[in-house]
Amino acid sequence: MSTATIQVQRAGYVVVQDLGRTGLAAIGISANGAGDQSSARLANTLVGNADGAALIEIIASELMLKADSDLLIAVTGAAKSVEIDSVSHNTHETLVVLSGSTIFIPAPKVGQRTYLAINGKIQAPAILGSVGPDSFLDFGQRLVSGLQLEIETQFNAELMGSDFLLFRFNFPAPNYVNEIRLLATVGPDADRLKAGVAGLAGQFTVLPQSDHVGMRLSGVDLDLVVAGEILSRGVPVGAVEITPSGELIILLRGRLLTAGYPVVAVLTRSAIDQASQAAPGTKISLAVVDMDVAQRELIEKEETLGKLSLRVAQAFSTRGWNHLLSPDHASFSYSLRS
Repeated sequence: MSTATIQVQRAGYVVVQDLGRTGLAAIGISANGAGDQSSARLANTLVGNADGAALIEIIASELMLKADSDLLIAVTGAAKSVEIDSVSHNTHETLVVLSGSTIFIPAPKVGQRTYLAINGKIQAPAILGSVGPDSFLDFGQRLVSGLQLEIETQFNAELMGSDFLLFRFNFPAPNYVNEIRLLATVGPDADRLKAGVAGLAGQFTVLPQSDHVGMRLSGVDLDLVVAGEILSRGVPVGAVEITPSGELIILLRGRLLTAGYPVVAVLTRSAIDQASQAAPGTKISLAVVDMDVAQRELIEKEETLGKLSLRVAQAFSTRGWNHLLSPDHASFSYSLRS
């Protein structure tokens, strides 16, 4: 292992991120973590990290870095390209960056969140098992011009030699559009709608008053049996709430643990990731499916990522390098629970 460094030359809204503080709801701590966790996990998998290792999240903006060491990187999420020394490369594949090179990731035209993973461990402060930002804990590391990040890495382009092609992994890039369909299951308060979940048919628009905590939607007049709040209770990430005025709110990964609005539906895990990429103005429709459909979708995605992880592990083993480098903090095992 050696210590690599990168210099931040220009950054918009960019943070060090991971999958969040899972398992702490009982003491009132929300998980938070990467908004689009599928993209974050994929980026880490492509470079041989544990899928919950620290990485860089770029939100609706650009990032320029200078590498002071050889790096193995992958960019996933909304960005369509990444430039290394002004040469454009595809995202969603493994890339070698030589010492002295400049990395530029442009702001996405569609979608909001881009992820940059680097083989190794990004050195960043952690609290409660996570490096991820949390506004309620007043914690997180934002990247600003002039900042230097250190990464403990085993990667060395010279030592890789003729094995370079073994490390060229890629994955189909998602096609982000301004009209999306989100899968959801029936919520506990669906009977608040006169037509049940069928009342959610139609097209909604993401409002500007949206952030990592929740997404506000407008566009469909919902016919309610009774309007008003309920007693506060625990709510999951992806809960689709209905306000007394009839607006919908989708709770995202920064949501508070309790809320007092009726929950008429709950997004699937993949749909939560999709929703996190939806910028204001995006058109959204909700499709309510059975639980077995939602579970089958999740299993298929996990199997696909698992196959890629196995290929990466085999390539790393040819060089005698460790695969699935894990951070020192211990909360990064992925589970089906938020």
